[in-house]
Amino acid sequence: MSLAMIRPLPFVTLVSCTLTAMPAMAQIADTIITNAKIYTVEEGQPWAEATAIIDGRFVKVGDADTIAALKGPDTKVVDLGGRFAMPGMIDAHIHPLRSQLIENVDFSTSAAVPVTPEQFDAKIKTYAASVPDKPWIIGAAFSWSTFTETPLNSAYLDAIVPDRPVVIEDETGHIAIANSKALEMAGITNDTLDPVGGYFGRTEDGAINGLLYETAMQEVFKHSPNYAEDDLYQAATDVMPRLSSMGITGIKVAQGDENWVNGLKRMDEEGLLKMQVSMTPYEVDFYRLYSNEALFENPEQYETDHVRIDGVKLFADGVPFGRTMLIKETYPGTDYNGLPMTPPEKLRRKIVDYNARGFGVMVHSTGDRGTEIVLEGTELSMQQNGVEKVRALRNHVAHNVIIDTADIDRMKYGNVVMEFSPSFWFPRPIIDAAEADLGPEMLQTVLRIGPILRSGVNVAIGSDWNQAQADPWTNLETLVTRRAPGDGPNGVLLGTDSHISLEQAIKAYTMGGAYAMFMEEEIGSIRPGKRANFIVLDRNLFDIPLNQIHGAVVNQTWFEGEMIYEGNVKVSF
Repeated sequence: MSLAMIRPLPFVTLVSCTLTAMPAMAQIADTIITNAKIYTVEEGQPWAEATAIIDGRFVKVGDADTIAALKGPDTKVVDLGGRFAMPGMIDAHIHPLRSQLIENVDFSTSAAVPVTPEQFDAKIKTYAASVPDKPWIIGAAFSWSTFTETPLNSAYLDAIVPDRPVVIEDETGHIAIANSKALEMAGITNDTLDPVGGYFGRTEDGAINGLLYETAMQEVFKHSPNYAEDDLYQAATDVMPRLSSMGITGIKVAQGDENWVNGLKRMDEEGLLKMQVSMTPYEVDFYRLYSNEALFENPEQYETDHVRIDGVKLFADGVPFGRTMLIKETYPGTDYNGLPMTPPEKLRRKIVDYNARGFGVMVHSTGDRGTEIVLEGTELSMQQNGVEKVRALRNHVAHNVIIDTADIDRMKYGNVVMEFSPSFWFPRPIIDAAEADLGPEMLQTVLRIGPILRSGVNVAIGSDWNQAQADPWTNLETLVTRRAPGDGPNGVLLGTDSHISLEQAIKAYTMGGAYAMFMEEEIGSIRPGKRANFIVLDRNLFDIPLNQIHGAVVNQTWFEGEMIYEGNVKVSF
């Protein structure tokens, strides 16, 4: 099966041809949006006053008088009173179902809200008491800023819950802390060797201390129970409206399995899914190590109009914290370059093999050496599978914390999507933890989206929620200002050459995500023939100071011509 063979969706051409062939006078709009300041993200027509919608698609975009000609006796006319409208935001790397599962099923706390060790202790204790029959206590997320003075180790958790296994992730999702019972259930002792692509935290005398880095987490998580399909269905029905309230109309989910896809499929078949969802499941589940091969054998059986499987998720390296990010330079004061989560030759071969089967890959890579390995794998794949076939699969590099601009031509040649996660850096205290590992000079080179985007490389934006916040307006502002939300010109600047314009940031957050989802002809801008996914804000982003973008309130969210959210309160998480 080749994903390239099933795109574009077969009905798209039919609908577009029908609309084009209809005489202009015969077009009677279902809905007209008028008296608006519409930013279309279309270079040929960036602004419009009104748009007409038929069967969930834009059919005409232009001035109010022209659009009014499509009004019929049953046309719904929505006068926006001069408010600002634009395409719905598209998050190209997000974990919303997992985020909701942690809230619905597991222990949940936000690392973005500072707490003391005592407060964190109390949260775990309260949760454990509320689920006395739960065999495992699993959750997220602790912040390293909580444990600057108090040691975080198994003994800390043992004092809270000694009789049941406990595993809690950190704010990056790549490090966890386990209590002694969890280590015992997993058969981990002081003599256990470190796994490939990760390691166990140890005391100075070599004893296991309960910290689990990268693949070491899997040695514990694989013994814990997985989620059921009903859990996923409930999580999806709970979380999608929350995303809609922030103006998000399309997402690329960077994990999943059969239960995940079936839960979403069931929701869509019931008419409840008001979100365009692409999924890139792990080849092997990152936490519990089960294979997802069944999904890749016949993905069409799981797909619907709003749920698609776009590729496979792989890993090149880890994260800056704990120095598992794989970089070309050495970490300050060391001769260490980081840790490949997948051995480089094995990763290159996986890219070749999945591309041969017609699947693009999304590869987690925070460091420039990790990205270089992905580019090497893409080039090897082009040699063996054909240049145009591989370019059409749009291999995707996720995160790109440290990037080497010398690789730009290779990114362009391979038609690789470079995705950035601004919410990981602002406005959170995690930056201080990063500086401890990277040093102040290397810290100034993070998230170099500017040179990459300006060179013509395909760029998309992913929040990586729940590892970081999902709010697209905070993320959008920091992409442009490179400062914490609300900061003025005297605020701390992160990366002097890495800013981008507001127009560039919006395009990356809309059309960039659409391209990463293979849906640039369907979503991502306001143009005749595309699905009528758009949002209305309480402010015109182009008429306000850039440091006020983070406060944007979504007044309306429309999905395929239907208003699915209306409000006047700022939603952010």
